[in-house]
Amino acid sequence: MEGCEHKWTWAGQQARRFLRRYRDAATRELLDDLTQEAVVLAWLWSRKATDPSRLGAAVLTIARRKRCRAVRERVRGRDLFVGDERAAWAVAAPSEGEDGSLSVDGRSVPLDWALQRLPAAMAPLSVLDRQLLLGFHEGFCCAELAQRFGRSEGCVKTRIHRARRRVREEFEAIVRAAGDLEGFCETKE
Repeated sequence: MEGCEHKWTWAGQQARRFLRRYRDAATRELLDDLTQEAVVLAWLWSRKATDPSRLGAAVLTIARRKRCRAVRERVRGRDLFVGDERAAWAVAAPSEGEDGSLSVDGRSVPLDWALQRLPAAMAPLSVLDRQLLLGFHEGFCCAELAQRFGRSEGCVKTRIHRARRRVREEFEAIVRAAGDLEGFCETKE
């Protein structure tokens, strides 16, 4: 039992050390909450992990993603942490009444419209690139994907980076082609 406590103390120290490198006010203010949530999510991840030796990488990835979400929510004017009303690892999501739109190529695009066209933007990708990209966004780290698909970790990182760029460019082209024909796009100034 003591070894288990030591492992999670170590995970908390790693997350806190990693998050301290960000010097923005929001991260400093939320440091304790972000650290705690990163450890809780790492604990949940460890229960289903295929490679427990990746705990350190998982803690850093989770801490980075929690920080990005917290900063994004802070910019949107919403509070990410709700205290006792939700579990510590719950993330505030847009509710039905809120404006669910994305900013693509300087235009505001409804989320529903974007989700319908996402498969078309991903169509030019190879099957492997599509699987790597989806796996990465499901939460698998590059090392796990490399092991699963029999590639080097560097190869996986490169393919994911290039696939993300291709999908972004394709999606921007789809939005530009749609233009104001569908009446949804508003140019941001």
